[in-house]
Amino acid sequence: MTATIPTTAIAAADRARTLADIVTTRAALHPAADALLAIAALLTTAAESLETTEAPVFDGITVTNTTPAPAAFALMEAQALALDNPRAGISDHLTYYVTAPITRRVPELPALNPVSTQLARQEGRLLTRIALVGSDLNSATNPHSRYGALQALVTLHRDFDDLARAVAVDNARPCVRR
Repeated sequence: MTATIPTTAIAAADRARTLADIVTTRAALHPAADALLAIAALLTTAAESLETTEAPVFDGITVTNTTPAPAAFALMEAQALALDNPRAGISDHLTYYVTAPITRRVPELPALNPVSTQLARQEGRLLTRIALVGSDLNSATNPHSRYGALQALVTLHRDFDDLARAVAVDNARPCVRR
């Protein structure tokens, strides 16, 4: 019997490696370089697991919609590092783009509910751009397109996280009525 590595896992591994490369590139001369390099190493670990772990088979049916445990743990640890190191500028939502080929789900961002109309417009524009680039990523057929889409998503998610902090501050002002 030959090893069965699902094509969804291979696609997820490619995304993990690409994202690791992007994060490693951003680490150069960055004040949070240690965190960025640790996140990149975890993404590489996830990619290796996705590329080498055979798909489970139950009653003769190959299951292709599961993430291998070592990859899932590495991605969860990368998320935790991203959350613990906001200066790194890596959103914890980015790991969901790695598993999207397997789960067929994209990250769901929280509603910011800004009181300010200016911040509400910024939120709408960012969410639209994230959705469009996410769609481009899903339809990308070559490595350069995937790299460009993931690089844009890193920046867009960082901008969304920055906006979330600005909305929290703005909404907490005493003059804001709800």
